[in-house]
Amino acid sequence: MGHEFVELKNTPAAIDAYRRAVDINPRDYRAWYGLGQIYEMMGMLFYAVYYFRKSSYLQPNDARLWNAMAQCYESDQLQMIEEAIKCYERSANNNDTEGIALHQLAKLHGMLGQSEEAAFYYKKDLERMEVEERQGQNFVEALLFLAKHCKSIGRFEEAEHYCTRLLDYTGPERETAKSILQGLKRA
Repeated sequence: MGHEFVELKNTPAAIDAYRRAVDINPRDYRAWYGLGQIYEMMGMLFYAVYYFRKSSYLQPNDARLWNAMAQCYESDQLQMIEEAIKCYERSANNNDTEGIALHQLAKLHGMLGQSEEAAFYYKKDLERMEVEERQGQNFVEALLFLAKHCKSIGRFEEAEHYCTRLLDYTGPERETAKSILQGLKRA
């Protein structure tokens, strides 16, 4: 019933339905997760994290639960990046079929200035996207980061490889790849 009330945008009724579900069966992770989603929508992220944590305790191998908790930790309101990284790592280790965790791990490590870790996760994400034959902004972002990173640590052939692949795309990334390639030729 909670899901139906969420669809109808009746938040108080959804909370009540999920709370009744938890009272009936406290081991039902879906009710805890539903409460987490509602409190996240309401911007009450500490409550959301509490309920997501309860649901992930009951269903520890569900990557969606870890991703939801990580997104709360990562939010502007909480900015608990280390906690978000731990959650995304759990998600990545639990078959994150949506591919959210690897990309977010790469971005967060990059934000923290941990370029080796960021490169590791961008490579893993790139490999995953290639296997799934997906391309898009995340693909381009991974190629660009890896090109810059490889250039900065002196792995010029690898940097050239990533830049060459970026030339297939339009936009500012293509121009950046051209300038990196020119710099590599001078080096």
